Order: sequence, then C-alpha cells, then structure tokens
Amino acid sequence: MKFYTNVFVYGNSMYVRGYEDGKRFEYRDNYRPYLFVKTKNKSQYKTLDGKYADKVDFESVKESKEFLDKYTNVDGFEIYGSTLYTYQAIQGLFEGEVNYNVDYINVVSLDIETSTLNGFPNMEYADKEIITLSMRKKGKVIVLGTRPYVPKSEDVKYVQCKNESHLLEQFLEAWNSNNWKPDVVTGWNVENFDIPYLYKRISSVLGVKHANRLSPWGIVKERQIGKDSTLPKVYDLYGISVLDYMALYKKFSYTPQESYRLDHIAEYELGEKKLDYSEYESMHEFYMQNFEKFVDYNIHDVVLVDKLEEKLKFIEQVFAIAYDAKVNYVDTFTTVRIWDIIITNYLMDRDIVVPHVERSELEQRQAIDTEMGPIVGGYVKDPQVGLHKWVCSFDLNSLYPHLIMQYNISPDTYIGVVDEVTIERCLNKQVGDEFEKLLRDQNMTMCPNGAMFSKNNVGFLPTLMETMYNDRTVWKKRMIEAKKELEAVEFELHKRNVQF
Repeated sequence: MKFYTNVFVYGNSMYVRGYEDGKRFEYRDNYRPYLFVKTKNKSQYKTLDGKYADKVDFESVKESKEFLDKYTNVDGFEIYGSTLYTYQAIQGLFEGEVNYNVDYINVVSLDIETSTLNGFPNMEYADKEIITLSMRKKGKVIVLGTRPYVPKSEDVKYVQCKNESHLLEQFLEAWNSNNWKPDVVTGWNVENFDIPYLYKRISSVLGVKHANRLSPWGIVKERQIGKDSTLPKVYDLYGISVLDYMALYKKFSYTPQESYRLDHIAEYELGEKKLDYSEYESMHEFYMQNFEKFVDYNIHDVVLVDKLEEKLKFIEQVFAIAYDAKVNYVDTFTTVRIWDIIITNYLMDRDIVVPHVERSELEQRQAIDTEMGPIVGGYVKDPQVGLHKWVCSFDLNSLYPHLIMQYNISPDTYIGVVDEVTIERCLNKQVGDEFEKLLRDQNMTMCPNGAMFSKNNVGFLPTLMETMYNDRTVWKKRMIEAKKELEAVEFELHKRNVQF
C-alpha cells in the first residue's frame, strides 16, 4: 500500500511525502510537466471536440512557462492541458484508486498559551511570550512550559524549559522528530492564531531560519485569505496540511451555531466544556497562581479537539474526499478547484485533454464574485404577494445534479443557445411547439434559458454526477442503518441501567 500525504510543485521541483507499507517516505525531485497542442496527425489524445492533440513534454517547469509565454497569444496556436502542476504530479504518481490507511497518517493537535500580562497579544507583532504549548497525537501528549508541573496521566510527558527561547527550541526538536513529525496539524482556530503566532514568535525569538523548520521542507509562505487586506494573514507550512477544526466544523457539520467558541461546540457535541478558571480574575492571575491547573487547561483543549474528531470524523472525511479527487487535504475546503481537478483527471484517464486556462482567468473563475456581480445560480421566481389557500411546498432530491443528467449538460455535448428562448417566456407559455420537432429530429435537449445539448453521447459531467450520486445514495443508506443500530444499542443500555 502506497499513498501520499502531501505533494506540491515549487519552482522546478516536486516535493512528495507519504507512506509505503506503513513506512514514511519523502523526497524531492525535478518535475517534468507536459501540455498538449493540436495536430493534424492521428494521436492517442483528443480534445473535447474530437480533434487530435500531441503531448509536449518539458524538462522543467521553467521550460513550460517559457513555452506558454511564447505561444499563448499566437493566433491559431491552441494549447491544452492544466498548468496546476501539483495535481498533474499527483495524477502521474498515483494512477488509479489511491488506497490509504488513516492509522499511518500523523495527525497532531496543537494549542499554545501566551502571556496576557498587560493585555492580550498583538497578532501582527506576536508581542507576548509563549508560556505553554501542548501537542497530542494518538492519545499521547507532550507539554512544554517554563515552570514545574506534575503530569496527571502516564500519557502526558512534560518538558520544563529554562525560558521561552528554550521552549521554542524544544518544540521544534519534537515537531521534527520521528515520534511527532506531523502530516496534518489541527486545533481550534489553529490556522488563524496558533500557527501564525508560532511562526512570527519563533522568527522574532530564534530567527526566520528556525521558524521555517515548521515545514519539513523549510518552506513557509504567508497568504492573504480573500481580497480583504485587513484580514489576518495565514501561513502555509509546505509539506504539512493545516486542517483547522473550527473551519472543518463550519464546513461539514451543517449545523449553524450561535457561537463557534470551542467551549460552546464541545458542550453541544460532547457534553463537555473547557476547564473553568472563573475563580481567578484573569488568565494572567490564573497562570501565576495555579500553574498546575493552567497546564491542565492547555492540555484539555487539545483533548477536546481530538474527542470531537473521534465523534465527528471530519478529518477522516477530508482524507476520503482528497484521495477520491486526488488533491491535497487542504483543497477539500475549496469548491471550484476540486471540481477542476476531478474533471481534468477523469478526462485524462480517457485521453481527452482540457483547454489551457490562463492563471488570471482561473483565479477569476474561482472568485466568489466577478466584476459583473455574483455568479448567477438557480432561477428564483418573484412570489405572488398576498394571502393564499392550499399552499404546498416540495423539495427535489439533489436538484442540480439531476438537471445536469436530465438535460445531458456538459461542455462536450453543448451545441449553442437559442436567443429567443428565456425562462420567463417558458413560464408564461410563450415558447411554442416549433422547437419540439427540431429537438426530436436532432436528438437534442433544450434548457429553459435556450441552451441546447446533444443526446447522441452521454456527457462527462452527467456521467460524473451519476457516479457520485450513486455513491452518495449507498453511503447515506449505510449511515441510516448505522444510526438505527446505534439507537438500538443505546436503548438496550438505557433499559439495563433502568433495571439496575
């Protein structure tokens, strides 16, 4: 069994981490990308419209970029293939289904506590000392602090450090040791606080070279989330996936909460809360007067996150999605990109090449809004205002996927648009029967916006939708059965307790 935990292309190199037969591997190699161009000669590869295409191999990423710079704007010279080389690399290295084992993947929960003397820390400058740090993996905990502490469990190892500088050095030693060396780091709000603060604080105390040791490859990059420059920046630790559990909960729980503080979510999901320190007036007083409980408080936070994962399995869900789509774990937070990769890989498996998309155009496509405003979604009809009798409401199961399948909507089946056909005209019965014969004779479908699609072949999008919907149906049935079994067990246990 061989699978990856992280792959990326940086510069001219490909960086790969993963496991083979339970043993970790990691290596760096020169990456040789490829693109495609149209040809008149018979070839293994074809475009979406059935034209032949030749594969162009490059010795380096730099060479491929020079090729694109030279030919992208040349009239009549069409280029095909994706320049998202990280995913091209994953597809090439791991053909077919990726078989993985979650037990091998190092998931480390992290939580730091900083000094709050004279106020809370400034995130931009990381101006407060890190006073304790806890990491947990597979039930084992390591805690670092600068004062004496006696662990309450044999699963907890405490390291008393001389000062903050020594604490950060010891942390980096543990972080990069074979016992810990994370593939995934998680925690509550870890992406927006713990990781950025650690990087900035280590840079300030020990130097940037040491801070870059947070990445197994020594590469850490600052990134702005969205276009709002006022939002805090996050840090990508190349080679490690940061899966913030608060972000996972917001994405996969489908349960809106009045608060997303760990204290509230833990009580809602687990019936547990963070350790209470209300007997002290402040965190600083808590730290100064009861260091033992303060460290317990720090440990309890990583324990709560791990308990949430034991129940909810959101990280395992990320693994399943990522390996099915052949992307990195963090890509499961995206929508457009993951579908780009799924479609590109599906077509490449069938020797069909996608049109080359310029990076700027791709970024625009992945934006939530365009210069023209929000991307148009489903049609919403104006309501009939007033009091009505016999009002009914209904919901269709997975409407969009079924519409795609029903009309055979796909780039490879698209024919064109009839301008005089609009949704409003269809609803008002202003579209006559003149199209019925045309559609039947030409074996086409037509959507209410006038878009027409051929039915001669099933498009790749409807095929993908059907496959995924069928998988969803199977897993949903299993989920319902599992819930019934759990309810039966809980009822039996409750009955025994009552009898006792």
